[in-house]
Amino acid sequence: MMSSVLLRRMKKMLMINGSPRSNGSSSEILDIIAETASAKGFVCEKIDLGKLKISHCKACMSCKSTGKCATDDDMTALYEKIQDADALAFSVPVYFGMETGLFKNFLDRIYALVDRKDGVRTVRFGKKKIGVIVASCGAPDGNMIYHGMVSHLVMVVRSFGVDDISSGIIPSASPGKIRGTQFMNDVLSSFEFHLSL
Repeated sequence: MMSSVLLRRMKKMLMINGSPRSNGSSSEILDIIAETASAKGFVCEKIDLGKLKISHCKACMSCKSTGKCATDDDMTALYEKIQDADALAFSVPVYFGMETGLFKNFLDRIYALVDRKDGVRTVRFGKKKIGVIVASCGAPDGNMIYHGMVSHLVMVVRSFGVDDISSGIIPSASPGKIRGTQFMNDVLSSFEFHLSL
């Protein structure tokens, strides 16, 4: 059994599966990323949003006065995990040209960690993080078609203060046919570079 001191020193990667499927392409992508991160000393935890109850942001702005979201659901436990992580990995399938509603709700609810005081915006995101964002789709040319969607997600995650982000799109994605593709290898290569910084 590892001591609590050793566990505190280990780097943590929080992986978010934005698909309603816990065993689909998005999950497999995170498993592949976890192998790379684990080899670099990260302890990885995967969260399947499809198994959680995360309501949409109600825009009540309560979080701006209380410092926490007024909605008490499964997202509440994720705030601390996000803040405690050294790295974040997001994998999401493309639904009608955008990320899933599950993933959008998750991103919107992160707004509870954003503060604005005297015109200065700060994000209570914890320690400096690196990130990786991967979208998957069935379209064979999805890497060209959905580039804008991934660019938007990168911009959103950068706005949280995560600067070192690897990203990509896996076209023609289906479980069991992702590992070893040039698209996945490119994401892993970029991610390994960011891990080495």
